[in-house]
Amino acid sequence: MITDRSVTPASAEGSAVDTLLHDRIHGGSMRRGLMPGVLALAAGFGSLLPSGSAAAVSPAPGIDHVVVINLENESYATTFGSGSPATYLTKTLVPQGTLITHYYATAHVSLPNYLAEVSGQAPNPTTQFDCGGRFANVKPGTEAPGGLGQVRAKRGCVYPATVSTVADQIDRLSPPDPTTHLARWRAYQEDMGSDRVRDGGRTCAHPAVGSPNTTNFASLASGYAARHNPFVWFHSVIDRTEVCAANVLPLGTLDRSGHPRSSGPLAQDFSSTSADRTPALAFITPSLCNDGHDEVCTSKSAAGGTIGGLVAADAWLRAWVPLLLASRVAQEGHLLVVITFDEASVFQAKAGAACCSEQSGPNVTSAGLGFGPGGGQVGALLLGPASVVASGARDTTDHFNHYSLLRTIEDLLGITAGGSDGLGHLGMAGAPGVTSFGSNVFTEVG
Repeated sequence: MITDRSVTPASAEGSAVDTLLHDRIHGGSMRRGLMPGVLALAAGFGSLLPSGSAAAVSPAPGIDHVVVINLENESYATTFGSGSPATYLTKTLVPQGTLITHYYATAHVSLPNYLAEVSGQAPNPTTQFDCGGRFANVKPGTEAPGGLGQVRAKRGCVYPATVSTVADQIDRLSPPDPTTHLARWRAYQEDMGSDRVRDGGRTCAHPAVGSPNTTNFASLASGYAARHNPFVWFHSVIDRTEVCAANVLPLGTLDRSGHPRSSGPLAQDFSSTSADRTPALAFITPSLCNDGHDEVCTSKSAAGGTIGGLVAADAWLRAWVPLLLASRVAQEGHLLVVITFDEASVFQAKAGAACCSEQSGPNVTSAGLGFGPGGGQVGALLLGPASVVASGARDTTDHFNHYSLLRTIEDLLGITAGGSDGLGHLGMAGAPGVTSFGSNVFTEVG
């Protein structure tokens, strides 16, 4: 436990809910001008809660914007240990935030972890091998027995439109703008569209359904990997072509001095002068070089030359995280940034370790590469306002995983209906034993 000061949410008044929903639908700040606890009253679908159900309590009052940054393939001891080459992460960012030491991936290899973070779907035989063949539909794609929102998936990686993501949940709560199609969520993918033929487009980039997956290895022009972009694996997102194109975007580029160019999508959306445009939820994935996946880089490295691994990932964080922390929503105390890794290294002991009573799901009996459920201990760093994130703290007691992260996002954004448990938690995020980040992680100062 990191603190003995638990969060006590302010009580909220039902009369303010309509104002909150109006702000959301019309691209407002989602909270400004409202008391912190009001967020907890917003219903997950429209303005109605299930009959007889109670509204969920936000685990971190005041937080209504979340950014998730996924890096690649490193175990907790390597990343956050004393010998870590990621010195900006460990020596600058860790002292500013709260480090969850027992945070675990949910599978090997990459793709099922990203899917878990946005949909709660457990691995299937094809996703656990990164859908390395074709960008093919999940078959049979029918509802699996046993509840928890899982579908039968003996092969294929692209989930049917009946499978929801957290993006769909947000869109139900706050529909995209009918003219611009901008939603309250975004995915920012480094290098997406730099090689349009390879990547499958400029925005919402993915191979055509049934075509070979051409993005698993970097080219000189592009280190974009569709397997690291969770939203393009769901028909519920890609079939809404205008919404997907407006919200699944390139990250932007760095100038010669190593700073983000102001013209890039992320820089524009998180500009200190455009708070109303800032998405409530953003998933950010660096390139195959800058997320630490490639030790020797083919695509451009933030660290220079062909330098990859944690050194490149650390240089990328040094370039981009200050932009997020300088944004208006961060300065006003409404932003939570989560930095984690998709999976632990498969070459280290306990790489397949799991937590939180993780279930394998209906489609596989192991989470890939001979391991049982789980993808190893990776850790997660939370950055946010002092009112909810204690600087330099470590939660060494609790255990969380990628399903816990999805559940926490849903709770923070006021999604309180539907899901596999009827309380707004998709798939395995609603499974027994999975909990949101709570008072042992979030604290209240003053």
